[in-house]
Amino acid sequence: MTPMGALRAGTAEAAELLGPAAEIGTLEPGKRADVVIARGNPLDGIRALGDPANILVVMKDGVAYKDVEGLTARTDPAPSRPTAL
Repeated sequence: MTPMGALRAGTAEAAELLGPAAEIGTLEPGKRADVVIARGNPLDGIRALGDPANILVVMKDGVAYKDVEGLTARTDPAPSRPTAL
């Protein structure tokens, strides 16, 4: 499996198989965002993600829990999200 195939298998394809693809699996407006931003390209070497020093941002449901360089700072209000049922 290619590195891109592995990333897709753990994100978009997993969401499609499990059913919640309308809410998760890809980065699109209106979807819940769980995101990791790291130094380097995981397609060039996934091991870089194992070093906490390389992790710049961690977001869960669109909320930043780690933001080393202020990459998620907003000047406008965050868009409203639908409430979970």
